[in-house]
Amino acid sequence: MNYYKAIVQYKGTSFYGWQKQPDQKSIQGELEKVLKKLSSSDDVHVIGSGRTDAGVHSIGQTIRIAMPKFMEVQRLQRALNGLLPEQIKVTQIEESSDQFQPVFDAKSKTYKYYFSTEKYQLPHMAELLTYLDFEIDLEKANEACQVFIGEKDFVNFHTVGTPVKTTVRKVTECRVEKVCPENHSLFPENTYVLIISGNGFLKQMVRLIMSSIWAVARGRVEIEQLQNAFDSKLDQKIAPTAPPQGLYLFKVEY
Repeated sequence: MNYYKAIVQYKGTSFYGWQKQPDQKSIQGELEKVLKKLSSSDDVHVIGSGRTDAGVHSIGQTIRIAMPKFMEVQRLQRALNGLLPEQIKVTQIEESSDQFQPVFDAKSKTYKYYFSTEKYQLPHMAELLTYLDFEIDLEKANEACQVFIGEKDFVNFHTVGTPVKTTVRKVTECRVEKVCPENHSLFPENTYVLIISGNGFLKQMVRLIMSSIWAVARGRVEIEQLQNAFDSKLDQKIAPTAPPQGLYLFKVEY
């Protein structure tokens, strides 16, 4: 078996998330379909560093490819990018081994969530960021961000569906910045980005953190309520799960 480590970018709008599902179009499924064609074999396996939900995008999803046929890395990258849907592209690839474990070897992951409070939506960005129909207080947003930093039990900031041994995770960075339109002309005015890094993330954890920050930043939830969410399991979430289209898996570090 031949092994490769690769970085994959994708626009998740048209896919049913990362993980392959019966009768559903997924990122993992599309990659394996093309690799089976290139290998002339069904003995192909792709493992990702994490499972992104339907509609979530990636700039830095790291994967391990296992395939019976050896291909020189540049040739393999060209072949993959030529056969994959246009919403999926392999940006880096190198030879690897079965010792590389994309999930367990990851030391840190960074996600970014883009959102805008601009009144008028730009059509070309509708699937790439989330539009809010309310204003936010940036200072309050970053005050809320500080609550999430550290090693804590995020049981109130995840959804069930993926079995986990523990809901304790360590967040090392969490902040909201305003995106400068002069440097990012494709974005509308009043666009912001949540930047969050940690040693791992639970199912929909970033999206629930994002919606909780919005709740504080618009005055619907007090900081004390957010802090109390780490003391005991709540009957309901602080806020509904944020939409998927603003979220990007940005970087995985090993």
